[in-house]
Amino acid sequence: MGRNQRKKEENTRNENTSPPRKDQNSSPAREQSWTENDCDEMTELDFRRWIMRNFCELKDHVLNQCEETKNLEKRFEKRFEEMITRMDNLERNMNELKELKNTIRELREANTSFNSRMDQADKRMSEVEDQLNEIKRETKIREKKRKKERISEVEDQLNEIK
Repeated sequence: MGRNQRKKEENTRNENTSPPRKDQNSSPAREQSWTENDCDEMTELDFRRWIMRNFCELKDHVLNQCEETKNLEKRFEKRFEEMITRMDNLERNMNELKELKNTIRELREANTSFNSRMDQADKRMSEVEDQLNEIKRETKIREKKRKKERISEVEDQLNEIK
């Protein structure tokens, strides 16, 4: 047999012993089976091809994973920024609520003070009304006395005239 003929036989044998490619619908179980059963028959050239093919597949897988990681990182950063914005809004709202609570407390205090002043004013007005009523009563009594005195004076004068 000639040298060229041996190389052709070796190449056909190498093609037969090479692992199935992904485009041939190979399953991981089939590849594992091939790896376990046919490793002894592999030549160095087949092994290099197999390594290159697996390296390319692994490289593609790693690149895809990197791209997915970048996408996930972008989504995470976006969500993180949204969370920070929400937290800032919540903090701002909490501060506004605290201010409103303080304002309400101040208004209650002012209302309490106003009500207290109104009660004091009502009490003073009641006292003044009582004093006024007392003055009116005393004035009526005085007027009655004066009328009686006048009547008695007029009667006395009338009696004198008679």
